[in-house]
Amino acid sequence: MYYEDFGPDYHGETKGRTVTETDIVLFATMTGALNSAFLNEQFAKSTQFGGRIAPGFLTASIATGLIYQLSSSPFEGGFVALLNATLTAQKAVKIGDTLSCRVSVKKKMDKGTRGIVVLHTEVLNQSNEKVMEIDHAIMVNKR
Repeated sequence: MYYEDFGPDYHGETKGRTVTETDIVLFATMTGALNSAFLNEQFAKSTQFGGRIAPGFLTASIATGLIYQLSSSPFEGGFVALLNATLTAQKAVKIGDTLSCRVSVKKKMDKGTRGIVVLHTEVLNQSNEKVMEIDHAIMVNKR
């Protein structure tokens, strides 16, 4: 999408994706995030979560991947770069949770031949509970 395509009425809703044990194990080992809350069921049962949880950055990564799959993907066409991503976790994500996203434009800044768009994403679980919010600041070309 190009800068001009991001109006105040832009919004997207993604499909759902279920978080699996394999997702958590691969992400934790690939990144070195070898936290017992992610990988040790016996330990995780003794925590406030009552079982293993997904790393927050895994949740953010899945959410970003879901946004790529929108029919009007903000990360295609005029997309130049992801400049910043700010995330706030609000609820633990567990194995078997299905995540989906609602995306809207939070802010636009004209930068001459390009622009910066801040996309606000609400990441929801299968019960429509907000598990995370992410603001992606992206640079995009103008037409």
